[in-house]
Amino acid sequence: MEAEHEVIVSVTEEGVARLDQVVTELRATGLTVREVLAPLGMVTGMIRAGAVAALLDVPGVLDVEHARSYQLPPENGPRERR
Repeated sequence: MEAEHEVIVSVTEEGVARLDQVVTELRATGLTVREVLAPLGMVTGMIRAGAVAALLDVPGVLDVEHARSYQLPPENGPRERR
C-alpha cells in the first residue's frame, strides 16, 4: 500500500470564488479533505504519494506543499542545555 502524505493546497483567487467545485475536484483526484480554510484560500488533507502531482492539474490550484509538523519536548522531560 502506498504511503499517504498530508498536504496543504493553495487556491487561486479565481478558485476561491468557486471553492466548492475546486474541493470536489480535489476529492476526485484522491485527496481526503481534512479542512477547508476558505478565508485563507487553502485546503488541507491526505493523499497517496503518487497522486500529489495530480492536484496541480485541478483548475484553481496554485500550489501544493507537504505539511510539516513540529513536536515540542514534554514539559517535564529532559531539556537541552546550551
